[in-house]
Amino acid sequence: MRFCTALFSILCLTTFSLASPYRPDLTAYNLNVNQDAQDPTQYHATRSNSTYTPSPPNWRAIPFYTVLLDKFADGDPSNNQYFGSEFEWDWRETQLRFGGDLKGLAAKLDYIQGMGIKGLYLSGTIFVNMIWQADSYSPLDFSVLDPHWGTITDWQEFIDTVHLRGMYIMLDFTVGTMSDLLGFQGYLNVSAPFNLDEYQVVNKNPTYMPWGFTQYADFSVVNEWNASCQLPVFWQDDGTIQSVQANGCYASDFDQYGDMEAFGVHPDWQRQLSKFASVQDRLREWSPSVMAKLQVFSCMAITALDIDAIRVDKSTQVTVDGLTAWATATRACATKLGKSNFYITGEVTGGDTFGALYLCVAKRFCFYLPKSFG
Repeated sequence: MRFCTALFSILCLTTFSLASPYRPDLTAYNLNVNQDAQDPTQYHATRSNSTYTPSPPNWRAIPFYTVLLDKFADGDPSNNQYFGSEFEWDWRETQLRFGGDLKGLAAKLDYIQGMGIKGLYLSGTIFVNMIWQADSYSPLDFSVLDPHWGTITDWQEFIDTVHLRGMYIMLDFTVGTMSDLLGFQGYLNVSAPFNLDEYQVVNKNPTYMPWGFTQYADFSVVNEWNASCQLPVFWQDDGTIQSVQANGCYASDFDQYGDMEAFGVHPDWQRQLSKFASVQDRLREWSPSVMAKLQVFSCMAITALDIDAIRVDKSTQVTVDGLTAWATATRACATKLGKSNFYITGEVTGGDTFGALYLCVAKRFCFYLPKSFG
């Protein structure tokens, strides 16, 4: 991981990441074990047990149980205020952490399995978030785990235990969005209207950040215009391509087109380019260099932890081609480890018709009903 001091904050904001040096103080939580990595595409993960659990032949036969990990069971109170902040944990406060963790969940496996459950879906990512964000949907990094849940070893032992019971585990990934570290110039305290000409971006440098994560280590902002930039293909509900014209874009790893409401009535292609609900920075996943990193991060999680499935948060706010490329690479990684039926599902934040496009376009089997069908 690379962490920039205040002295170099301007440099970090205007140039691409050059390296993510190994942090010996984070070895218990950092999935990347390559100490010499000069780019996130050089990261890799390991697991002492080289035997991986095969995929079930039929996922429809696996009843799942959804767990909000922080709210479920507190098995290790010592990690509740890991960073020692007053804004971190209070079991009486819904906006702070309750204290649930892996040890608490492990203690309830008899209860869960006794209901006939064969699959666990853990809602929210396992990656480090801002210290109070118990829902865990705003990761600051895709390779460092949240210490409130447990260490890498804790995760490996827990998932091994789940597998020994004949059960499977699905984790949450955001893929297209991260945390809230970036602001649009001139709109730091108000929403920035959607604008195809984009905005210049500044780093908010928030306080109370875990391990000094005030800037993204693996993705960069570049406020320099790239006139040759080509937007991705966008789709409409009816399966036709949405024509969008722009005169380039910033040479950034993040989309800088402004804010968008969480679930209002807006064109889906604008959602795919906007900061989510003004609180989650939008990755430019349609850029090949950004997608190459995202593919590495999902493969690292499968390799290090032996997970069986991934649920993609706000999946239809990732471009169709982008999600296809990510899912294809992720399944290829899993297949190499013996998981030939790795399951990927996703949240449809638009209408059902728009969600269907992701099956239709990605798998190339489209059919059209007559308009009279209703």
